[in-house]
Amino acid sequence: MSILEQALKRAVGLGYLKWGLIFGLANGMAVYSYYRENRNKYDLEAYQQSVTRYVSYQSGKMAETYIPKWLRSPLFQLFGYVYDVNYEDMLEPLENYENFQQFFTRKIKSREFDKNVNKLIVPADSKVLSFCEVRDDSPILVKNVHYKLGYFLTGQETFEMSPQILEDAKKRKNTKLYSVIFYLAPGDYHRYHLPSDFQLKSRSHIVGHLAPVKISYISSTPKVYETNERVALFGTYKFGLMSIVLVGATNVGSMTLNYDKEFQTNQKAQELFVYKHYDPTISLRKGDELGMFRLGSTVVMMFEAENVKWNVEEGQKCKWGDVFAEVS
Repeated sequence: MSILEQALKRAVGLGYLKWGLIFGLANGMAVYSYYRENRNKYDLEAYQQSVTRYVSYQSGKMAETYIPKWLRSPLFQLFGYVYDVNYEDMLEPLENYENFQQFFTRKIKSREFDKNVNKLIVPADSKVLSFCEVRDDSPILVKNVHYKLGYFLTGQETFEMSPQILEDAKKRKNTKLYSVIFYLAPGDYHRYHLPSDFQLKSRSHIVGHLAPVKISYISSTPKVYETNERVALFGTYKFGLMSIVLVGATNVGSMTLNYDKEFQTNQKAQELFVYKHYDPTISLRKGDELGMFRLGSTVVMMFEAENVKWNVEEGQKCKWGDVFAEVS
């Protein structure tokens, strides 16, 4: 048993204050180790041995540790104070959540949203990192930082989304492709929803690291999105092509898909890339819950449209169900 594993296991018996300190130390070790990993070695063995994956897996396990009922309310209130949690839309009182995992993945009161097919809704309580037209292989990630779209969507470092490939991918004439990125903070509601009616045609699961995805980190560290574990959903909506990519991060125990209960991430993988084609396609309805992050992370969308009117600004905090774009 490694020193880190012993420390993590002992933490449960040290009291929740000491547990929090060790939890923070583990996060620091994950980030430091990520820097030291061979960033040019992107094979299955390298990912399986990634310290970021190990710490995230252990964090997920520790988040399932039972919390005494008398301690739940003050503990979750302290967490909420630090991470600006919205308590007003919770369905249950704080003392009903037996562990942090239940609190992180809590359900909330139902929300009304615009059902107009021309309006795309925010998939999760989140912050808008960026939005842009996709003209080539380098859409905007955050200000002055770009990511490699081909590598991000396929897991192949050398695959480039050339303008011609992007043009061929479109389903309609005289349209453009757009990208929008939503970042979920630790205090946000952790479930994600469909931004529109969606015909799901295929899914790819790309094994990777679980490095932090907070703005300060991705702004200074290259290829975080391209090398983190992610799940890409490909399909169509009323106005053409649409993809929804769920990006893992440090301490995200797993990502789930409601339509596929057996699907799991952050497990010991046998393959670096797993592709699944759906025949017939799966019809998903706008606003339906798609799945959840077991802690915060990122949703990246790409969609096709002839015209777009953006209803958000970069850096804006949104709730799932808000309209972020009007399209045609």
